[in-house]
Amino acid sequence: MKSEAKLQTKVIRFLKDNERFVIKTQGGTPGTPNGTPDVITINRQGKLLGLEFKRPDGKGIVSPEQKAMGAKIRDNRALWFVIDSWEAFEEVWDIGSTSV
Repeated sequence: MKSEAKLQTKVIRFLKDNERFVIKTQGGTPGTPNGTPDVITINRQGKLLGLEFKRPDGKGIVSPEQKAMGAKIRDNRALWFVIDSWEAFEEVWDIGSTSV
């Protein structure tokens, strides 16, 4: 399993273990637009979090479609983050858990 997939699996497991709403998406499949975040979850305050996962080695590239979708999510007062490490997720989760 690739390191990006391992990180994503670890985050999804954490979210499910903590009884959080979580959807794993596959952008570009029928009904899912290109650029859709890899994982969609909701924090305790009801705020949507879009999580786009990239390789921990820093070589992952955020596509123009992903950036545009992230901007659309943020324009709608939700949160969107690029996650490339467990530590980055922990920071985002802390932000996401307290943002209103």
